[in-house]
Amino acid sequence: MDPHREGAQGQARARARAVAADVPQDRATLHRALRDLRIHQLELEQQNIALRETQRALEISRDRYAELYDRAPVGYCTLDALGVITEINLTAATLFGVPRERLLGTSLARRLPNGQRPALRDLLRRVAATGEHQWAEVAMIRQPGDEALHLRLDCDLARADEGVHYQCALLDITEPRRLLDQLRERERQLQRLAHQDPLTGLPNRLVFDDRLSQAILQSRRSGRKVAVLFVDLDRFKEINDTHGHAAGDEILKQVSARLTGHLRSGDTLSRFGGDEFTLLIANLGASRDAAIVAEKLLHTLGQPYQIGGQTIPLTISVGISLAPDDGHDVDELLTKADTAMYLAKRSGRDGYRFYTTGMTESICERMAMEQELRQAAPNGELRLHYQPQLALDTRRWVGIEALVRWQHPRLGLLPPPRFLPLAEETGLIQEIDTWVLRTACAQRKRWQGDGLADEIRMTVNVSNRLLKRPAFIGELGTLLGSLELDPRQLRLEITETAIMAHPSESAVVVSELRDLGIAIAIDGSRASFSSLGCLRGLPVTWLKIDRSFIANLPESDRDGAIARAILALGQSLGLDVIALGVETKRQERFLNEQGCTLGQGFLYSAPIPAEKLAGELAALGA
Repeated sequence: MDPHREGAQGQARARARAVAADVPQDRATLHRALRDLRIHQLELEQQNIALRETQRALEISRDRYAELYDRAPVGYCTLDALGVITEINLTAATLFGVPRERLLGTSLARRLPNGQRPALRDLLRRVAATGEHQWAEVAMIRQPGDEALHLRLDCDLARADEGVHYQCALLDITEPRRLLDQLRERERQLQRLAHQDPLTGLPNRLVFDDRLSQAILQSRRSGRKVAVLFVDLDRFKEINDTHGHAAGDEILKQVSARLTGHLRSGDTLSRFGGDEFTLLIANLGASRDAAIVAEKLLHTLGQPYQIGGQTIPLTISVGISLAPDDGHDVDELLTKADTAMYLAKRSGRDGYRFYTTGMTESICERMAMEQELRQAAPNGELRLHYQPQLALDTRRWVGIEALVRWQHPRLGLLPPPRFLPLAEETGLIQEIDTWVLRTACAQRKRWQGDGLADEIRMTVNVSNRLLKRPAFIGELGTLLGSLELDPRQLRLEITETAIMAHPSESAVVVSELRDLGIAIAIDGSRASFSSLGCLRGLPVTWLKIDRSFIANLPESDRDGAIARAILALGQSLGLDVIALGVETKRQERFLNEQGCTLGQGFLYSAPIPAEKLAGELAALGA
């Protein structure tokens, strides 16, 4: 082989070995470069993804903002310097009732009535002048016939490259304003109620006291008198019970109207509450002037009232106090007028009384009596006396009436007229009646054991209050059952007025008593013949002639005529008629001649305690 050729080949192999030695180093560089490039590409891709996500988030946020802007509960709009709408959300457009496209580029003032536009112009002028937040209220009507829509405009100044702009928030305050108006009206009503009686519209006590105070001060300067008239309707509760509270309210309104007709310009009429009225008469020359007014009131208010097609009679009682005679204090004059009114009631009602010094003592005595009466039954102070009822021809006992007495700790044994009227006024009559009924039934049971004939019934008076109590029939049945007392040995006496107060309800109660076997007697002492005729058909067995019609027999032609008429009516109704208060043989003879077969009175026996009556029962051999 050629040496030169070998040398060239050797050199070539050497160069190849050198190149081969350098190749791994170039590859590593290339790999690093490619790796860095891929990392850079990945970073760029991540940055692009982050940018796209940020852009998407911005787009979502922008869309959300736009939606929130459009659907916000508050209307928003942007106005240019001239008040032209450049931007507005859907809420504001809805308030105006106009599509948004038609609002853009139009003046906001055009959407308001002419009378409201000055308020908007003034608002924008104030914002431009101060650069501060300002607000105003405006009203608008979207369509003819619609109710006014009240808006509150809150405006701020916004400066931009294109000039001054106003950013306005529009808030619908129609409902809050309506509620505020209602609240203000309620406050006005409360203010009126604070000074006015809601039923009659008359001034209330607050106003009356103030005017009385002023009148008293004026009377000190002038030397003229001031009169306070305290007016109370007689037996008004009975009207409510009989005709209902609606009828009672109507009577109070009519009374108010009649009283108002007697007012002078300087007088004040007030309703104190319930059925009580007060009248202030200022600048009086003499006490007699107050009496003249009271007499006019008695006449005017005493005329019958037409309520629901019914004629309702009514009377009043009036008490009068005077300043300076009876004092210079508002409460003192009112108290004394009230005291005088109460004495007018005690004197028979339907009248008036001036206050006198002794009246306060009388009222205190009455209050003490009431308090003591409340404890009479619990303290065991009530007593029953019994009076026989006889057949006039044979003197045979047909019944025994239980009559209550009060063994007063200071005043001794009191008859019914001394305390029963007070019991009726205060409502204590129901408690007393219950005690009488229980005690009388227990006594009748004891007499049954002593041999008293079964046909001799125990008569017990029952008040209207007890009769109307819903549980009365059940309680009475329970009482008779516990005593094992035959109901046929009991007779209940009921006033005619108690039945006629609620005819249909009373008919049910009387029928239920009849079904128990209990006899019914009617006290017709205050009844008219026409109303007694309405008792036809009720299971009543006895009718009483009151002692006031018997006392003057036979001398009194008038009382004789009344007694004969009641006897004739009783006979026509198939009732036995019993005469109360028979005290003389002449009275007995007259009654016998007129066909009266039953009597009760001192001629036969006074009301006596049970232990004394037991001796008479033994003498009868009952």
